Amino acid sequence: MRSFSLPLVGVLLTLFGVFTGCDDEAGTGGGATTSSSTTTGAGGEGASGLGGVGGGGGMTPDPTAICTDLGLEALPFSAGPYGAHRGDVAEGFSVALADGSTWSFEERFSGCESYVFSTDRMPVSDADPTSVWESDLDALVAASPPNVHYFFFSRQVTDDDANASIAAMQGRVDTLLAGLPAEDAAHWKARLHVIGTRAQNLDGWLGSALTTHGRIGMGIDRSQRIRGGGYLADVDRYSSQLAANDMWPWKNNLAYTAHEALYFNAQHEKLAHLADPTNTVVTLFDGETLSEFAETTVELPSAAEMEGFDTMEVEVEMACPDPDEVEIGNCGAWDYLAYLFVKDEQGNDVQLARFITSYHRESHWVVDATPMMAHLLAGGTRTFKWSFAPPWNPQPTATKLRLHFSNQGKTVKPRAVTFLYSGGVFDATYNDTKLPMDVAIPAEAARVELWAIITGHGAEAGQCAEFCNHEHEFTIDGQVYSKDFPEAGTEDQCIPQMEHGMVPNQAGTWWFGRGGWCPGQQVEPYVVDVTADVTPGATSTVSYRGLRNGVTPTAASGNIDLVSYLVVYE
Repeated sequence: MRSFSLPLVGVLLTLFGVFTGCDDEAGTGGGATTSSSTTTGAGGEGASGLGGVGGGGGMTPDPTAICTDLGLEALPFSAGPYGAHRGDVAEGFSVALADGSTWSFEERFSGCESYVFSTDRMPVSDADPTSVWESDLDALVAASPPNVHYFFFSRQVTDDDANASIAAMQGRVDTLLAGLPAEDAAHWKARLHVIGTRAQNLDGWLGSALTTHGRIGMGIDRSQRIRGGGYLADVDRYSSQLAANDMWPWKNNLAYTAHEALYFNAQHEKLAHLADPTNTVVTLFDGETLSEFAETTVELPSAAEMEGFDTMEVEVEMACPDPDEVEIGNCGAWDYLAYLFVKDEQGNDVQLARFITSYHRESHWVVDATPMMAHLLAGGTRTFKWSFAPPWNPQPTATKLRLHFSNQGKTVKPRAVTFLYSGGVFDATYNDTKLPMDVAIPAEAARVELWAIITGHGAEAGQCAEFCNHEHEFTIDGQVYSKDFPEAGTEDQCIPQMEHGMVPNQAGTWWFGRGGWCPGQQVEPYVVDVTADVTPGATSTVSYRGLRNGVTPTAASGNIDLVSYLVVYE
């Protein structure tokens, strides 16, 4: 692992803030090559014949066959209403391809695939204008899930330059396919498309999108929604020469385009159940552009209705304020802590969920906050607060925030919570105030959980607590439970989190592993079933301490943001 210093990271991020003011042909940004168990590539297991596609013989391929092969639901083509911006439902379109065929979105729609568009105007780096199209096509295929289509579109200034770029890319595609096993070649021949016309000459909503908000890339996800595109900076392609010249030092890699498809798959699976019509949805914000924080007062279900729920999930959509512009330089630039609070009877903010904003990209998060439903059991009118940026650097963001209440058939429901410990400055005095607590366990308790949200921030000593592994030791009636963050300080351990809710290809150092969080992702609570350690109707003793390398830190090591509870279910 290449080492890095926090001052350098800070300088690079500052420099990137300058780059994003440039046209997209000049600026570069984030991403990294990974593989997945769902990946197919040259000779990849499971790649053979997916989707029932073939080349000739007059066969009409069945676009939904891949859904059957992969065990995925095939959604019907949406009847709209349609739009042309991010988040809108994509209307049908047809494009002439460089291989002489015509591709129709509605005719070839499978209902379980995504569609990712890649431009030839993404340069290798700020110092190298060579298009990312010129290499890494094989790595893109190897890193991709099988249920994605790629569309390569040219946005060159003249038709002649565009035609040359298109012909060269079709040649690369043909060469790649010729080197694949026959079944893999058939699969990817049906999914690697070079658009034969310069984007500026395309008609309809697609031409408009590819020359405005989608000009550095875009996508259509499995729900037929239009999505933005990000930057492709590869964490493994660091250039000290670029850094020495005050340029963004990570070069772009075409293969990072696969991250968008992997993310679309993960998001689809994570969000699909929220559409269940039996869920009760309470909307806190519905697309208003917020800049720092906002409060809202809403009516929750009644206390009697709340009794019928066993699950509460928090859903947040963060969108760029200008729908006609690319995400980079439009969405907020920084990875800030974001919180959802509810006001208690004394007017205090009680934290229900935590998130981290992304570098310059839109995000869509869902986190299970079921234990915190205990704060809402009375139902009725409640005031909530959403906070996501500091007062000295607001980030205007179109925000949708919803609470989803449902009954998932669980045998227990949260009925009471006892606050345990908070964090603070992570130094030699951190544990001084963390005294043992006695907690009464109700006789009716059927399940008891330790529930905590833990993130580390700052870098006073040894890049701690953001980039160091800190440990959090909870002891309940003598049984020790410890949560640590070994991914902190690594170069790339946030990359896998794109399959768990983190938006990839951000315009910043999104790949670096952190102490309990990643940019552009929900913070997942630490949850432990401690029922076996406690006795209903008795009192349990709980203690906690924060450690670094097994001991209390001896020097200032940033801050620990901690909320922790003992949750009783009945």
